[in-house]
Amino acid sequence: MSTAAQSDRSSGDPVGSRRSFRWTAFALGVTAFGAAVSTPLYPEYARDFHFSSGELGLIFACYAAGVLFTIFFVAPQAERIGRKRLLTAGMAFVALAAVVFAFSSSAIWLAVARTIAGVAVGCTTSVATAAMTDLMPDHDQHHVARVSVAANFGAYGIGAAVSGAIVQLGPDPLQLVYILPVALAIVGVFAIRSTPETAQHLGAPAGRLIQRISVPRGIASAFWVAAGGLAACYAIYGFFGALVPSYLGSQLKVSSPLLEGLVVASMFGTASIVQLATTEIRDRRALLLGFPLLVVGLVGLVATLTSSSPWPILLVSPVLGVAVGLTFMGSATLVDRISPEGDRGELLAGYYAVGYSALAIPTIGVALTSQQIGFAAAGTVFGAILAVTAAGLLYGIYRTPTPGGGGGRPRHPAPTGTR
Repeated sequence: MSTAAQSDRSSGDPVGSRRSFRWTAFALGVTAFGAAVSTPLYPEYARDFHFSSGELGLIFACYAAGVLFTIFFVAPQAERIGRKRLLTAGMAFVALAAVVFAFSSSAIWLAVARTIAGVAVGCTTSVATAAMTDLMPDHDQHHVARVSVAANFGAYGIGAAVSGAIVQLGPDPLQLVYILPVALAIVGVFAIRSTPETAQHLGAPAGRLIQRISVPRGIASAFWVAAGGLAACYAIYGFFGALVPSYLGSQLKVSSPLLEGLVVASMFGTASIVQLATTEIRDRRALLLGFPLLVVGLVGLVATLTSSSPWPILLVSPVLGVAVGLTFMGSATLVDRISPEGDRGELLAGYYAVGYSALAIPTIGVALTSQQIGFAAAGTVFGAILAVTAAGLLYGIYRTPTPGGGGGRPRHPAPTGTR
């Protein structure tokens, strides 16, 4: 470890501090909150800037492009330039995205703001999770995975709900709501400064400029089941984050940003609660529960799309939240357990590439298709395809051998003879 890293570690809490762990999780949540606050505003933007549902899908997909660019080109440099620097940059991008959103005057500027928000998430997602693993006193990877996913989903749900309330009740909602992510980003910078540096190779010569993707042959089947579970969760994430508020406003004529925010928040919030409440349900068992619930929730979603009332989708949202929470947790912890220590970065790069592609591509597809056949029909096709996919993944997890146990893989390999 470099002298700079040792000096930085002595300046804050010791490595293994739960206080630093929580502050890092807070910074991770700030990026999700910042990405969520625009969610109830999309119907307002569509009316003001006169863009179609297809253009909305493309605007939302810019977020995934920003995340993937950062994960592949910037995050791999975290060990060399410092995790704290990247996390601080993430907070700066959260604030910048909020400012661009607040002063947007066209759909192009919304796309720019969404891209910047994606860059913020890319700077924090893998870097914060790696830092949290080192800061967790017992290096419990299962707990780290649960907290990181709960921080993401929980903060997104809170952001959507709070934004909906401000948009409906506050003055100048298209500007006022963005004060919150700016303020939280400032707090996040001070939170990161209070934590120790956990990067292992500060100041090392530049290595690869792009993160490589590699899936070892012996774990390919388990990897693709886990990646498929993540893809299903992110497809639902995109559907709710981008299209459901517009569906409520344009199709059901619901002129309530608060209700739009609550529908989104109920799915994300329930998924977050599941992460924290189900401490003993781990990878394989979580997937065996999550995939069938995905099928049930998606069938319910398809049924609600023909309703003329918003209440059915409000009721089905927490069901999907439970399914997404279990599936996401099972997927993340399974990938962690099967990944060889030396190939972990390459494996996770492929894992998140699948996830963020699934967040963007189905969202664009539903948005564009809805212009031709209507949102209810496009959503029905989306739900049906995803339900069949979840059923196939359920069959896959039954057929795929996975390692025994499920309590999480230690951060460092066990000494020879102890396994």
